[in-house]
Amino acid sequence: MAFTASVISTKEWDARPPRQWAGETRPQYIIIHHTATPNPPNDVSRGTLTGAKTFTRSIQTAHVDGFGWIDSGHNFLNTTGGYLLEGRHGSLNAIKRGRSVRSSHAGSNKGNESPGIENEGTFTTYQMNAKQWDSLVELCASICSTTKISPDNIRGHRDFSPTQCPGDWLYNQLPRLRQDVRQRLGTSFIEVLREGDTGPRVKELQQILNAQGFKAGPIDGIFGEGTEDAVISFQKFHGLDADGLVGPATWKVLERVSKSPEPPTDTDSGTPTAPDTTPGGSTPLGSQTPFTQVQLLDTYKYYRELPHQTQAIQWLQAQLPQATLVEFSQKWRNQPSDPFLPLQEGSVGPEVKQAQELLQQKGFDPGPADGIYGAKTKAAVIAFQRSKGMTADGIVGAVTWPVLNLA
Repeated sequence: MAFTASVISTKEWDARPPRQWAGETRPQYIIIHHTATPNPPNDVSRGTLTGAKTFTRSIQTAHVDGFGWIDSGHNFLNTTGGYLLEGRHGSLNAIKRGRSVRSSHAGSNKGNESPGIENEGTFTTYQMNAKQWDSLVELCASICSTTKISPDNIRGHRDFSPTQCPGDWLYNQLPRLRQDVRQRLGTSFIEVLREGDTGPRVKELQQILNAQGFKAGPIDGIFGEGTEDAVISFQKFHGLDADGLVGPATWKVLERVSKSPEPPTDTDSGTPTAPDTTPGGSTPLGSQTPFTQVQLLDTYKYYRELPHQTQAIQWLQAQLPQATLVEFSQKWRNQPSDPFLPLQEGSVGPEVKQAQELLQQKGFDPGPADGIYGAKTKAAVIAFQRSKGMTADGIVGAVTWPVLNLA
């Protein structure tokens, strides 16, 4: 099914422009919250459309002016009248394309990568009315449909942070919510495995990957980072879209190779040997046209952070002239990390990645946490510094670092 939920956009409820546009993510969960505001008949929105728009504007003001965030912290709001409203700018468009917008609702970097739905009310013991419940089911089903998130991955805020949210009653209703969403999706929903999934299907995936030489880790039925890395390696090796999601196209290749003899492996590393793509058969790289600098860096980025990175780079080094290796090393050598301050545009390394992760956790978008201090990271630092009344120079020095690290 397509995205069928009726959601009032930020433009329609007259939202303030964001201080900064958040980046997009690949979501893994749907995270359920409550606003911890009064229940009917004293609900803030009074169950009306006008009240819903007024309520969501007040939330944005509190999040931006009170918390110093770049925009509303959540992605969607579900009011007592069953009105659904977009929260952080760009959330609705991203979800319809199978993505999400990084937000600030979950209190953890992992949670903030997935859409958060605020439900008006305090659901410690109070029970949600039927209209609000139906709109929640419809929104979750629409999100699951476009993002291929399993209904099993509908979680509560307390699964990501030490909090009572979304209230004991609503948290205990999550199994019912998952069931209702699955019924709403019907047979049209295509299950896609991703990080965070568990069960026998994940175990089968891990068995095939390990048998093919892509090290997924223990066969425990838990789709963790190791399994995701192995999936990405497998997808790249077989020319698939390397997104780490195991959908029909990836399963088709997995099932095909599982019925074929195991691929040839490097006798030292035990990793799959890449197919011969040179004209007329295998030819040493040194006898071909030399790599340009761009080709060499692209090749490195292709293997970077994959399980067989070391073996791939060692093989590459053995094929290249020493002068090329020296140039390669100079281009990719990290700056010394001790002492590491100040961090500024152009810096690279684990401390930059740590700063990026801290910025993400606090609701500022530095781009991917890749350890590279680019223009987007600088803009996020400036936004953070301004929110704390500091000199906004975009440099993480001896003054900014302690505030960023401890705030």
